[in-house]
Amino acid sequence: MALNELIGKYMVNRYLIVNADDYNTDRERNKGILQSFREGIVTSVSVIANLPWEEKEIKDLKKVAGTHVGIHLNLSKGLPLINQGKTLTSTDGQFFIKQKAWRRAMLNMYDLKEVAMEFSAQINRLKELGFTPDHIDGNNHIHVFPGIAPIVARIAKDYNIPKIRLPLESFQSWKNYVKQGAIKKYFIGGLSKSASLVFKAFGLRFPDHFSGIQFPRVSDMDSIRAFMKNLPEGTNELMCHPGYNNHSDNDFSTGEREQELSILTHPAVLDDIRHYNIKLISYGGL
Repeated sequence: MALNELIGKYMVNRYLIVNADDYNTDRERNKGILQSFREGIVTSVSVIANLPWEEKEIKDLKKVAGTHVGIHLNLSKGLPLINQGKTLTSTDGQFFIKQKAWRRAMLNMYDLKEVAMEFSAQINRLKELGFTPDHIDGNNHIHVFPGIAPIVARIAKDYNIPKIRLPLESFQSWKNYVKQGAIKKYFIGGLSKSASLVFKAFGLRFPDHFSGIQFPRVSDMDSIRAFMKNLPEGTNELMCHPGYNNHSDNDFSTGEREQELSILTHPAVLDDIRHYNIKLISYGGL
């Protein structure tokens, strides 16, 4: 390969946000997220603000992630912060689980005024703890659902949060159309296409490309290295969920979280970042 071709291949503008979701889910997840930020390629953290906080978890997040913190708007885990959210919870006072929350959003069963109040309360809670969110995303991608996306866009403008996640993941090859996760990618992608029009109308910015629903599998070394090798030019976001195993308390905090942590801090992945001239940024760098 000629020198000019070699330079052209690697001297491209590839920017990557690696966002770890779900901080404040449990101690094990928090520990893994902070470790992946300190020792690995994670550059951004999304926080679930409505769950109970411990002082140490707040101090540790400030120390490690600093200002690279976003709000993970949530309608499917824990208790709401507002008292008058009658359509937000089941009979036990808890948010509906993901599948039911998605169904309620699709069928317009939420009172959108209550949704707006709850989301505002979650952002206010995060600000009270000393964080100014640099972006918005949603637990289980609830922020791109019909009716909810305009609410989120207006709140983003009200709170001067100009950046937002758009979970519109492309299909890299025909194999992805039949692999596990394709249906979820179709579904969330369709919602994201509609939400993108709303977000643009409100002047919100989001990365050019998004990944992490189906591809890459962050817990798989071959998958994550293929992702780095083929990262498209422009700005990219990789969603990830590092942590430690706490499956007894949280059905998502499994051994796969530890596998993600191992990959995100692996020397080979760090070498790939340098080799392919990928520039790691946070949402503040958009």
